[in-house]
Amino acid sequence: MRLKFLAMAIIGLTALALAAPINVVFPYTAQVQYLAYKTVTLTIQLGPGGTYTITPPAVAPGAGFTYSGMVVQFLGTYPSVQVAANGFYSKSYDAQGFLKAVYVGPDATKVMLINTAATTVQAQVQITYQFTHDEYYPLTNGTVITITLPNAQLPQGFGESATVRIDPNAPYVISSVELPDGQPASAYRVEPKVAELAQPGTYKVVISSGPALPSALLVKSLQQQTATLAPNSQLTVTGAQISVPQGWQLLGYVVFAYTGSISLVGQPSSGSISIGGGLVDIVNNNTLSFIIRSVSYLIPPLWQAQLTYKIAIVYGTSFTVTSTLSSPVNVIYIPIVYKPAQVTWLPDRALVNVTQNDVADGVWTSIVLELPPLAKIVSIKTPSNALITNSTDVQLVWGGGVRMASISPDGHEAYIVVQEGNTAETGVYTFIIDWKPLKIDVVNKFGGAPVSDITASAGEYNVAVSNGVVEVYVYKPSPVEVQIAYKGVPAANVLVQSLDDSPHTVQLGIYNVQVIVVGALNQPIPNAQVSINGFPASGATDASGSVAFQGVLQGNYTVSVNVANRVHVTDGLTVDGPSQTVTLVVKTPIIAIVGGVPITVTDAAAAAGGVSAAGLALALRRMMSKESGEAVAEVEEI
Repeated sequence: MRLKFLAMAIIGLTALALAAPINVVFPYTAQVQYLAYKTVTLTIQLGPGGTYTITPPAVAPGAGFTYSGMVVQFLGTYPSVQVAANGFYSKSYDAQGFLKAVYVGPDATKVMLINTAATTVQAQVQITYQFTHDEYYPLTNGTVITITLPNAQLPQGFGESATVRIDPNAPYVISSVELPDGQPASAYRVEPKVAELAQPGTYKVVISSGPALPSALLVKSLQQQTATLAPNSQLTVTGAQISVPQGWQLLGYVVFAYTGSISLVGQPSSGSISIGGGLVDIVNNNTLSFIIRSVSYLIPPLWQAQLTYKIAIVYGTSFTVTSTLSSPVNVIYIPIVYKPAQVTWLPDRALVNVTQNDVADGVWTSIVLELPPLAKIVSIKTPSNALITNSTDVQLVWGGGVRMASISPDGHEAYIVVQEGNTAETGVYTFIIDWKPLKIDVVNKFGGAPVSDITASAGEYNVAVSNGVVEVYVYKPSPVEVQIAYKGVPAANVLVQSLDDSPHTVQLGIYNVQVIVVGALNQPIPNAQVSINGFPASGATDASGSVAFQGVLQGNYTVSVNVANRVHVTDGLTVDGPSQTVTLVVKTPIIAIVGGVPITVTDAAAAAGGVSAAGLALALRRMMSKESGEAVAEVEEI
């Protein structure tokens, strides 16, 4: 009788399982930047052609603070004094065009004052050394950030302020600045995305859901309008009363409310002016009193004139002025509108196109860029090729007046006027921008070591990977999606919403997997080929039936076991859990391996007629060799 056997036994075949990438979202954040500063005043003697060098202090004011630059202010007019630095700096000028201040970045280790005159100059300067400490808060509707100024740990002689900034693209706004008891605070400056706190105290900055703003926008002032309040009355202006040009949106109002009265000395007018609405930024609030007297005693000084005024910027579609004074109150208000600019973002610049329609119907129009911390605006070039660089709050002769432009000292913001009255310049404005790469640290959740063998992509952006750090070379102020793979297997889909320097750490589960292959009698099966489907890991078991795989990504897989190309077994593998080592025991139907041929339970049942194990193995080898094309003698049982 000739014996015939199946060429292989396939046990436990299941669908292929792959590791699914994790989804990681770094939400929009609010940046709180604490600024510790120390101011000194110097009188400097500069001889003809003489120089004076200013260097940063050697020690920071406390843990967490880093040197962020200095401000050099000139307490006088010194036309012959020029400034140079070995790093970034920008200059500010007064209305007469003389140097007023120099803002020096942290990369400059020295600032030099140079006297270009042939005579000695004595200059008085005020130097403010600045150190910053940044904190980041993930945003949700109703986020409250508590800030206390100053830090009690600061050395004597240091002051402190704080600035809260929200990404313009974020769907959140600052809704109020309050005292700890919930009452409105007064000593601050605020707009929808920024709040500046300078006075000592404890503040609560409340953030709520609100509209995003474009990072590049056109801002326009409409014509001023006037109104008069009767004594002890109220005025409300709404957006429905404003003729907003088509395509523009109402940003808010500049409101100036004032009144004057005369009363007897000792009997001043009582009452006040308040301005309310959406988000109110009080620019100035003052009351001035003057005693009226003649040259001689002809008219005794019994009358007192009182001027009360308040200036505010109100963000929103409406505002209300309330007066409790006994005299009429005059109100001047100027609607401010905005719209997204026509902008093209390139790796090192932004091109903003201004058309004739953009500069119509307004008192003035400007381009405003508000960029995230990863961006630094270096210069502005106008359509007529005028270049503005290293300049803060400059005034340029333009038409019959002046053209204002500015790049903020930190380079995150800039504006330039493109129309004022009948003078306008349309065309393409070029903003040169230096972007830092967005950094994402990829670490093993076991111990936090950097993960090697990763690759990444981020759509249109170039990406570099080194030592577990992904650098994305962004050039647009918008959220970024990054795909990270480990050993070629998708590992993480990452969304970064705010382009800032906050930590972006992705934790991957990298495990060590041990697969033990045993037979039907739990005996070890050596030389079994083991692979993890969906992950680049394969190997052969040793004499103990074990094979180890280092660095396997967390996920669900299928393990395939192949013994002598005859017995194939699959089993599910879950790589997860608190232990970094995962062990899987795969059981096969093998009862023995004779001469390299696995004998299974099925084989034994088929051979129940009395064939010995050796004869069964020889028959199997003969059959397997026939299938492979080798000449093998046939074995026949008599």
